Amino acid sequence: MDHYVYADVIFIENLIMNAIILLCTAKLIKRRYSWLQLIISAGIGAIYAVLSYFPQFKYLFDVFMKVIFSFLMVIIAFTPSSLKDFVRLTGVFYIVSFVFGGASFGLFYFFNGLKQTVNGISYIRDFPIKGLIASIFVAYFVIRYCWDFIQYRIKRERIITEAAIYLDGKNIQVNALLDTGNALTEPISKTPVLVVEYRIIKEILPDEIQRLFEDNIQDFSKIANVMSCSDWVTRFRMIPFNSLGRENGMMIGFKPDEVIIQENNQKYVVRNVIIGIYNRKLSTDDEYSALVHPDLLNNQSQ
Repeated sequence: MDHYVYADVIFIENLIMNAIILLCTAKLIKRRYSWLQLIISAGIGAIYAVLSYFPQFKYLFDVFMKVIFSFLMVIIAFTPSSLKDFVRLTGVFYIVSFVFGGASFGLFYFFNGLKQTVNGISYIRDFPIKGLIASIFVAYFVIRYCWDFIQYRIKRERIITEAAIYLDGKNIQVNALLDTGNALTEPISKTPVLVVEYRIIKEILPDEIQRLFEDNIQDFSKIANVMSCSDWVTRFRMIPFNSLGRENGMMIGFKPDEVIIQENNQKYVVRNVIIGIYNRKLSTDDEYSALVHPDLLNNQSQ
């Protein structure tokens, strides 16, 4: 029995799927995009799919050429600004493609099984349009909600980001390290603590508090007395800690007006945070001068 393939149908189906995959790639990494570039890229991918049905173009479908065409689609759709940007975009593009492909194959197999196998390779024939639509929704759900979890887990590792601390019309910019090493919270309210080196934050501190650090006063009663007489008395907190090279320590902290953390072109505005003042260096090479509690990027605009 002869089977016919309609090139226009193949082209349109692949154009739509490619456009959705590219759009999801852009959305997941919060990338600005041009609809014209996305459609051109999706169209090139659709033409490539149509060519797969012509024996004379068989040479275009080895692994190397497939990789080249996928690279071309990414470059046309997003115009990467650097090699690192290109690798990031390509990786996410592949992940989204695999999820969409897996969802389509999985749904078809679940409801229909595999009815045609040649040389150990299974083929899907007469894939229904409603199955395609269902697979799009399934894939989007998996990507949308699993991606948030994956990003959250990655963010809990080691990331250098930027933080701006605002207080009484003043602000301090600081490079900050996000990792699981900082799990400090204010003991009463359980508010996350952003630890900052004293030398970075000193210029916005009251003179009396600066003297505590300059004189390296460790007497808690003297510290409490100075804090109680300061205009900042309602802002100050005492934070116990068992890390940062010292056990059973006590850190002076204060509540800022807000902290804005810039990470991956996204701003996190945090108001429910305590700044912990650390009178030593956090990084030997000055790569960062603050430690960000991981929950601060997961609970913004508090």
